[in-house]
Amino acid sequence: MEKKIAKKYADLLVEADKSTGRKETLSLIKQATKLKIKLDQYEMI
Repeated sequence: MEKKIAKKYADLLVEADKSTGRKETLSLIKQATKLKIKLDQYEMI
């Protein structure tokens, strides 16, 4: 599960880097942030 979240996080960051619109970029960064928080919670357990 942790690897899946990490891969999705990395994919979102790459997609955000390639995005052109401000709203699209912010949306992707917010999604990545949520996944990062979830990933950090798994690492603490």
